[in-house]
Amino acid sequence: MTLSDMKIRPAKNDDIDAVIRITRANGHFWTPEVDGSEALARILERDNNLFLVYDDGKVQGFVLGTWDGARAYIHKISVHPDIKTKGIGTLLVAHAIEFFRNIGAPTVAVAAADGTRDEEEDSTGFWKKVGFEPIPARLMIHFDVQKEIEP
Repeated sequence: MTLSDMKIRPAKNDDIDAVIRITRANGHFWTPEVDGSEALARILERDNNLFLVYDDGKVQGFVLGTWDGARAYIHKISVHPDIKTKGIGTLLVAHAIEFFRNIGAPTVAVAAADGTRDEEEDSTGFWKKVGFEPIPARLMIHFDVQKEIEP
């Protein structure tokens, strides 16, 4: 397979099951609220969201992101483990950057797994290879937004 054989296109609702299959195959399905079919359908409904798939007859990879008017952000990229290292991830990132550039984003950021919890999950080398630079930051998440924050 060469890069010219690859097909990147906007995702459709019919692609959601395949995206979940890829996420699960890579061990990156965390919660249905974030990675499930309803969450992915909501991504498709909103303007300035990025949801592209690599389709070679079936969906084998995807990239998700958003732009808030000031910051563009890639949330997740995943390629089915059976076809990794063929340049699909790089092509998905290139298309994501082009999408964000075309809607006016001045920069694109990503939260990259640095391997501090599991060396096999270190993705910083990939992100550096496709032109991203590390900045001093720590990603933090609030897992229970339904819970009130006490003053």
